[in-house]
Amino acid sequence: MKKLSFVCAVLATSLLICSCGKNFRDAAKSHGVNSGIAVTPGDLLDEQASKIIKENCYIVTYENSMKWANLRPNKTFWNWSDIDALVKFAEENKMQVKWHTLFWHQQNSNFVSNKWTRDEAIKMMNEHIEKIMTRYKGKISEYDVVNEMFEEDGSFRKNIWYNTIGPDYLELALTKAHEVDPDAKLYLNEYNNEAAGYPKADAMFNFVKSLKEKGVPIDGVGMQLHMDTSYDYNESAIRKNLERYAQIGIDISFSEVDVRIPTDAKEAHEPKQQEIYVSLARLASQMPNVKSFITWGFTDRHSWIPSAFPGKGSALLFDKDLNKKPVYNAVLEEFRK
Repeated sequence: MKKLSFVCAVLATSLLICSCGKNFRDAAKSHGVNSGIAVTPGDLLDEQASKIIKENCYIVTYENSMKWANLRPNKTFWNWSDIDALVKFAEENKMQVKWHTLFWHQQNSNFVSNKWTRDEAIKMMNEHIEKIMTRYKGKISEYDVVNEMFEEDGSFRKNIWYNTIGPDYLELALTKAHEVDPDAKLYLNEYNNEAAGYPKADAMFNFVKSLKEKGVPIDGVGMQLHMDTSYDYNESAIRKNLERYAQIGIDISFSEVDVRIPTDAKEAHEPKQQEIYVSLARLASQMPNVKSFITWGFTDRHSWIPSAFPGKGSALLFDKDLNKKPVYNAVLEEFRK
């Protein structure tokens, strides 16, 4: 009996050591979650940044390089080089690649026109999908097919595709994407759609549910989760939303996570920032339909937050000198549980 007790104690200690020794990406993966970062082409060429990506990611995407204005600045020229480099980097480091995004109301090329007829717009939409998804078939694991399709009140955003094609542009895009690459996971991505009871979140859930009921191919919903410590945070409302998506067979990506804080009250807001980050990691770990946890960048040196939200910043897990912050370690420990 004493020998058995000793063996059990050794095993328990070994398991504890094993769990605590997991790096960020393996700790998240132990819960079925692909941790990731939205990167820039320069990150892949920077030795220190590249090392951080390799240590923390099982999935990568670009912040901007896959959007129309950068990928296809005119009708005939396609800038594939940056994306090819990311695919190569991911293959060499056993990572998946996520495409962000096929269609969005911002960062479009100048030739994208509100004056197109419905047929002209559908032709252009199909051409865009076919060109990209044929080239990267089997190399891009998932796509944000459409990004930010709702207004805050839950109505459809009147973007160029809605205006030229109509509300069925979403169904047409998803159907065409599935036709070109049946193995790719197809997502609709949105912000402020994480908490059940909020108009945009409820509208998106109801819309996705209707797509599923009609047999339109859709695999998941991206919740951007650009959070702010100055506002209320409701973990139970997010959990409720995740649960109802699970009930209809929809996966979730925590797709653009960052948590901004007021720069003039940084220290006072850091505990709440850590609380939010840890809560999101806990939800991702506990909810089986949450498949990825992707931060929108990794270092405050290049974060989009200060320019988009003046007076806010320090939103990511690494500081401007590429050092891990205490919040990084807190999230890691949550994933290690």
